[in-house]
Amino acid sequence: AVIRDILHRLADRFPSHVIVWPVLVQGEGAARLVAAAVQGFSALPERGAVPRPDLVIVARGGGSIEDLWAFNEEVVVRAIAASTIPVISAVGHETDTSLADFAADVRAPTPTAAAEMAVPVRADLYNQLAELGLRKRRSVQRPLALGRERLEARAQRLPRAEALLAP
Repeated sequence: AVIRDILHRLADRFPSHVIVWPVLVQGEGAARLVAAAVQGFSALPERGAVPRPDLVIVARGGGSIEDLWAFNEEVVVRAIAASTIPVISAVGHETDTSLADFAADVRAPTPTAAAEMAVPVRADLYNQLAELGLRKRRSVQRPLALGRERLEARAQRLPRAEALLAP
């Protein structure tokens, strides 16, 4: 459900290429698998067959402290701290806290919030780019308009042709 929520939020905000590395998130061996996934993303080459991600989200839905315990294990905390890729920790829900949250670059209160932190809203970016384009056009057109105004002001001060030719 967490993976679906994150993918849905990413698709709504800014469709992106997502690599999912599903692992057990509770029970025997979960901590080792989570750590291996984080280390695996860091080990991906820059221009390899599998593109290296710009960001890693370590996420899990809520649960009891026992359910979330894998994210308090030293192997997970060390893997997140050593990650060469920025990590957002989204373990549990707003009131849940794990050691992984402290090792990560950013802590999100929920997995859905992690997706919101990860990408901007595409429509907002489009509007911002449109505004910057408008400002650019105005900044180019303003000196031309000022030059035109100055030329017209100077032209009005010139004597009329009839006045010059009359004598």
